[in-house]
Amino acid sequence: MSPIKAVAFDFGNLLCRLDRPSCNATLAAHSPLSADEVGDAIWGGDIEIRAETGRLDSQGHYLAVKAAIRAEEAWSYDEFQAEYMSALLPHPAGEEAMLLARDLGLRIFIISNTSFLHSRFIFGREVLATLPELYSLSYKVGSMKPDPRMWTWVLERSRLEARECLFFDDVAAYVEAAAAMGFRAARHDPVTGILSRELGEQLY
Repeated sequence: MSPIKAVAFDFGNLLCRLDRPSCNATLAAHSPLSADEVGDAIWGGDIEIRAETGRLDSQGHYLAVKAAIRAEEAWSYDEFQAEYMSALLPHPAGEEAMLLARDLGLRIFIISNTSFLHSRFIFGREVLATLPELYSLSYKVGSMKPDPRMWTWVLERSRLEARECLFFDDVAAYVEAAAAMGFRAARHDPVTGILSRELGEQLY
């Protein structure tokens, strides 16, 4: 078995907490839709996919969400971006795992399906913004996990082989896709898992 030289983390549910219900409720204050209806309109469908593959810039994302939830005309782009960002919360346990990876001498990467707006959370947190060497972010790469390009983007730039990299994600399908490429891949349970402990278990 090849020694592990790097660890790649997913972003949402590993390095930040997700609170979409709270975000939905905030956006619903500008809309005739209920919070649940807002969530159905903006997450997991065409709008989110286009934003997370870079086909919608942040202004286009705002206009698409505004139309989808039938928001009041006065609702501004600045209000939207602040309220959309409220879906992401700090996750100290995830940052602790990244600090452990650094202390172990591992190279660190982030591989995430995310939009430009949500990626700003990464660069607003010192640990997340300074420790990773490479960021494979879907809105920049132009594809989304489980597309292999999300992982090969990192391999090509790091000059590592997949077997030299450990990958963590909370989505089983993405873990399986990484494993099929040769990564040592592990699923993190965001409810019960402790990421730093899981990192140690995979290495020793």
